[in-house]
Amino acid sequence: MKFKRFEPKDLIYNTIVAKPDFNFIIHSGTVYLQKQRMHTGNFSNNIKHIKSGEVSLHELNINRPSGSLIHSFIKKDSTRYSYKSVSTSNFDDEAQFAYGDTLTQQYPVTSSLSRIYVPAGPEFSSSAAPAHNNKKYVRALANVIRTQGSFSNGLTYGTLGTSEINMVCVPGIFCGSGIEKGSIKLRYSVTGTLLAEAQDINKDGRLIQVSGTTTGHTIGNVVYNQGLILLTSSTALDPSYTDYYKSTSALSSPSWTNFGTGITQGGTTLSHGSVTGSAYTVDFKGINKIPTLTMYAFSREGEMNLSSNPTFLEKTEEKSYDFTSSSYTERIRNTKKTNKSPYSDHEEDFENVTYISKVGIYDKDKNLIAIATLATPIKKTEKREYMIKMGIDF
Repeated sequence: MKFKRFEPKDLIYNTIVAKPDFNFIIHSGTVYLQKQRMHTGNFSNNIKHIKSGEVSLHELNINRPSGSLIHSFIKKDSTRYSYKSVSTSNFDDEAQFAYGDTLTQQYPVTSSLSRIYVPAGPEFSSSAAPAHNNKKYVRALANVIRTQGSFSNGLTYGTLGTSEINMVCVPGIFCGSGIEKGSIKLRYSVTGTLLAEAQDINKDGRLIQVSGTTTGHTIGNVVYNQGLILLTSSTALDPSYTDYYKSTSALSSPSWTNFGTGITQGGTTLSHGSVTGSAYTVDFKGINKIPTLTMYAFSREGEMNLSSNPTFLEKTEEKSYDFTSSSYTERIRNTKKTNKSPYSDHEEDFENVTYISKVGIYDKDKNLIAIATLATPIKKTEKREYMIKMGIDF
């Protein structure tokens, strides 16, 4: 086997930017992704073992029986390795996890849209009034918001810390490096009728209502790089219709701060009733940057015409080696002649012929890190040269 070093011009680095479309529909507490509908007529997904509207992060346990699902595991030992979901206090509690115990995490790990409702009130706790526990999620975005560009409330943090905010969170598995500017469309429907629609039509982070009673108003902002939609408008979109958006007993009118009621909540959850008359749609494009590496491997004339495969040599009936108490000698074996003449009754002169079927990629320490397999082995003679183009993405 011959090692060859890649020259600088043999390696080309590129980045593929993909912008996949995503569509979420939320109705009656259920999220539907890409309008996915099962063939059985319902929205349950037993093949992937995930709920409606979710995506499996690792694509594991596909079509496995429920009783034989695989899972990850960690042994509790002196390395103190554990899962992020296990707190240090629980890990140190011998009653829960003794040394030698196995900590498991069930697959699949799933992800979907989530919602954090932050009510209006003081940003920080004081002796006069405590701050709501979800205010911490807004405070954590202070520096992030200031670096996003033009917002409706300027380049400063403004009054977001004390405002009522409905935060719709898009996981990174959907938005990738961020949400494409100008691609967000929010639709708010009540009893099957489109009530209002909002878009980031100016591509500057502001969500502008483009239909409904408050058309032209700014109803929130978008933090593109982090995949966050901050809805701040509490104006009633239809005062004549009410539902249990914010309470299990008190009725309220539909507004953008009620958008997405029924989505899985994060932080301190908001108690609400069963909202069956409202439906919400979230459309956007993600930005998925895929680094790619193109490699060119060359087989020059007179190169790679020797093989370590035993069938490369002629078969012999004698022993292939001799040894004594002081020496070991391998017998000379000739290379098998495999080239044939295209003409009848004519024998072609001997020529070394090999077939290239795989190319191994090694690191600087000659550790095999990748193998490129050719669909059809190529015939390599001493007078031929080849350039093999390989590609890999990360």
